[in-house]
Amino acid sequence: MRRVIFHPLLLLVARWLLGLVFVFAAIEKIAAPEVFAISVEAYKLIPVAVVNIFAIVIPWIELLCGIFLIGGVYLRESALILSFLLIVFVFAILSAMIRHLNIDCGCFGKQYSSNVGWPKVLEDVGLLITGLYTALASRKPAEAAPRPEPDALTSDGK
Repeated sequence: MRRVIFHPLLLLVARWLLGLVFVFAAIEKIAAPEVFAISVEAYKLIPVAVVNIFAIVIPWIELLCGIFLIGGVYLRESALILSFLLIVFVFAILSAMIRHLNIDCGCFGKQYSSNVGWPKVLEDVGLLITGLYTALASRKPAEAAPRPEPDALTSDGK
């Protein structure tokens, strides 16, 4: 079986890219949660009662995970959390597209609004691949199994 080699420089670029994107995405959503809540509600996927909680909590998760990736701590955990969020985002965008909803994706706040569509799906899938790479490349290598000692000679010399 062929092994994938993870280059440290590629891991650095991947985690910084993912981290910066999510920090950037979180800042405006944290500054204006009501605008993000309107975007979330437009998807019509979660109950209205939870929209505000979602709109407040998710940007903070994005921000913290992004900072952790940039700072080089909790790499695997942060990349996995963001990858999970990206899967949810791709599902939500595809769902909106299937239902012919012409809505703002809510990805980067109102200032950088863009409608749901294939470019957003591809963007999120690209970020998902980056997140999964980061999670896999951040795994601590398994400790090498100790080599068994050669059998010691028995007391009778054999």
